[in-house]
Amino acid sequence: MASCAVRPPDPLPVGPGGAEALANPFAPATMQIHPLTRVERDEQGKLWIICHVEFKDAWGDTSKSIGQLEVQLYRPGAGPLVSDETQETRWPIDLSDLKNNAALYDSPTRTYRLPLKDPPPWVEGEEGKERPRVRLRAVLNTKGPAGERRLLQDDYIINE
Repeated sequence: MASCAVRPPDPLPVGPGGAEALANPFAPATMQIHPLTRVERDEQGKLWIICHVEFKDAWGDTSKSIGQLEVQLYRPGAGPLVSDETQETRWPIDLSDLKNNAALYDSPTRTYRLPLKDPPPWVEGEEGKERPRVRLRAVLNTKGPAGERRLLQDDYIINE
């Protein structure tokens, strides 16, 4: 009896040499700043942005990644458009350093937990006022399955 399940086509057609011909068949195909991302204060009252980044491979499964990651913070402008925003600061994160990579990976959430130090005070907002719109952009410079250069990016609004 035939099954009713429809299997999607292979996302990485493999030519001669099979999967071994690929440098990394499980390289990330997508990146998302995860909704666990938030602004918080630690026990000493220091302000942090805790940014969670998730990578998925060509099959949509969570994966780890290597490469140069940069998280950028944008300050809202006077108008409602993204083009009115200005990049306020950035945090470079070296995921090519395997010790650093392993230390930042949070197994329970399957994300990289990135504590972003010293964000500007405006990200927390003022008491009694609406919290400001805080936009983060993550940009990863990495390699794809065949070893080709790949640039992944995602934007996320914290207070929306």
